[in-house]
Amino acid sequence: MMEKLSSCPACGETKILPFLTAKDYTVSKETFEVTRCQACELLFTNPRPTANEAGPYYKSDNYISHSDTQEGIINKLYHLVRNFTLKQKTQWIEKEKTGNIELLDIGCGNGHFLHACQKAGWKISGMELDPVTAARAESMLGIDIYSSIKNIPKNEKFNLISLWHVLEHVYELEEYFMFFKSKIAKEGVLLLALPNSKSFDAQHFKEYWAAYDVPRHIYHFDPSTIESLAKKYGFKLKSTRGQIFDSFYISLLSHEYKTGKKKLISSFMVGLWSNLSAYFGKGNYSSNLYIFEHV
Repeated sequence: MMEKLSSCPACGETKILPFLTAKDYTVSKETFEVTRCQACELLFTNPRPTANEAGPYYKSDNYISHSDTQEGIINKLYHLVRNFTLKQKTQWIEKEKTGNIELLDIGCGNGHFLHACQKAGWKISGMELDPVTAARAESMLGIDIYSSIKNIPKNEKFNLISLWHVLEHVYELEEYFMFFKSKIAKEGVLLLALPNSKSFDAQHFKEYWAAYDVPRHIYHFDPSTIESLAKKYGFKLKSTRGQIFDSFYISLLSHEYKTGKKKLISSFMVGLWSNLSAYFGKGNYSSNLYIFEHV
């Protein structure tokens, strides 16, 4: 069952314009429309599956953020760089460690990031909607994983709440931001890692850009739209970091979607150019990590 939005999920604007048509190459092979808000310019999938009907679109071993399979070159490359990126992520958050070292990772998947944080001295908590994936995290971490933000005790406060490529999936935007607002301790931070629809690789591949990932991604943020949304709930952008490996991985997938072939050299060149364009330009990496502080 699909639902069609008549107003922007971020700002409420009713003037919505067509942007592009993208295909679900991972599961259903269906096509979906991506529309643009005329006011805040947020891109969002519209129509989209209802929240209760979205589950089947995640049922694939190719959806590697929730899978440990290493079959195929793309999965092998993903897992090859994961250990490096985990070290990078823990280094990024180390400067955010204050007297309160409680950390909540929402959409924690198999728990690899939380495990790295646990070893780095953080007091960790995690939330994961998928029960099978949550069970894997619990086995690794030795803690209970929350199944919903509603199950997190009301008196809990966190110095850091992270969502690594999760917010683009979340139907309840307002509910989540109000949760962030109530749960982040004084001087704490909110970390949001998101694909960037203004990146060079997004402009290059257009409707074949793998990070549109319809219909699982229901929002397609860029630096302006996520900053505007966070500001609405009292968050101020503290800093931004580029996730440089994402451009190579996304370019590899996008080339396969466009041509049916894995073009390693071409994908590397597009990914490299995307990173260089971001480094010497406006910071529009294929994916950005946004660090927000509560004002």
